[in-house]
Amino acid sequence: MIIIQFLFGASLASFFNLVAVRTLRGESIVSPRSHCDNCNAQLENFDLIPVFSYLMLKGKCRYCKQEIPGTFFVMELMVGIAAASLDIRQVRWSFILCLLILIALSSFDIIEQKIPSKGIIGLFFICTLSCVHPVREILVALFIYAVVQLMNRKIQWMGSGDIDIYACLWLTAGMPSLLWQTFIACIAALIYLIVAPWPKNSRIPFVPFITIGYFLTYHFHDILLPLIL
Repeated sequence: MIIIQFLFGASLASFFNLVAVRTLRGESIVSPRSHCDNCNAQLENFDLIPVFSYLMLKGKCRYCKQEIPGTFFVMELMVGIAAASLDIRQVRWSFILCLLILIALSSFDIIEQKIPSKGIIGLFFICTLSCVHPVREILVALFIYAVVQLMNRKIQWMGSGDIDIYACLWLTAGMPSLLWQTFIACIAALIYLIVAPWPKNSRIPFVPFITIGYFLTYHFHDILLPLIL
């Protein structure tokens, strides 16, 4: 089951990467078949195995030797590991749906640093169904959300889509959980900035790190949440 879950998770990440690339180009996700963006050579089935094909091809196209973006490989590997580590008999449906949407939004953020509004709406819908807060707290949160968005438009210290995602995730979790998600996301982003070259525009896709924080907080909530409570 661990191997099956790993392959399933890696395949989902690969599919979301395909959807993001083709959607941003205005292309169909069904046709044409997968091909190299550099030489347009049609890829064979053994070139499309998540994680393993990248390793076997040494990160390059089989035909023109153009380098394949390493971010796709890292995302497939991390999502595969995350899926393999879950106990599907005990995991909540709301967590799975939110995680899938966050992974999909991560693909869009990595490729173009743009988050589709449809994804935000879907995340909001799922989080609303599993909301744990009374109406009074939701009204206060809406006011805070509006103020933060207005301030962010003037200062631009964070992507507005990132704020939308945090607002949605707050609906389905308490403040301690949200604090841990943010802390882990920031630590992951700092590690990324240390390892990877500093971006020219000083902007990084933050949704993948939010996703990491969301997953790890849920996975280790028995250990993390008591530290704040």
